[in-house]
Amino acid sequence: SEEKGQEAEYDAEAHKEKIFGGQVKDYMEMLAEEDPTKYEAHFSKYIKADMDDEKLEEMYSEAHEKIKEDPEHELAEKKGLAHTKGEDGQVTTSDGTEHVRNFKITLEQRRAKVAAKIAAAQAKLMAAADDEDE
Repeated sequence: SEEKGQEAEYDAEAHKEKIFGGQVKDYMEMLAEEDPTKYEAHFSKYIKADMDDEKLEEMYSEAHEKIKEDPEHELAEKKGLAHTKGEDGQVTTSDGTEHVRNFKITLEQRRAKVAAKIAAAQAKLMAAADDEDE
């Protein structure tokens, strides 16, 4: 660790290691050894593309070369989707996909929701008690 007041030293090798995904390579190696199923889950797209920890630096080098060739960022075309908000946080897009979004509810709504759950649980217990009596 550095002492206060000292100037920090620039470590070019450590910087290069980060740029070329050294920490990802280390993580891939560690996971492959310790937990192969988790490795397959985390890096499934890398595995499908036949990309292992040895090919990472090459992949990053190719990406940097492509960026150097054409550094202008091109925005992706907008899909022009419209969103319709429904009841209970249901959002439907114009392409037909549906998503549920959670919205904040008021204190009264939260208390009513809890009261309804308690009433449902009590009704279930009463029905179970009635079934036992018979």
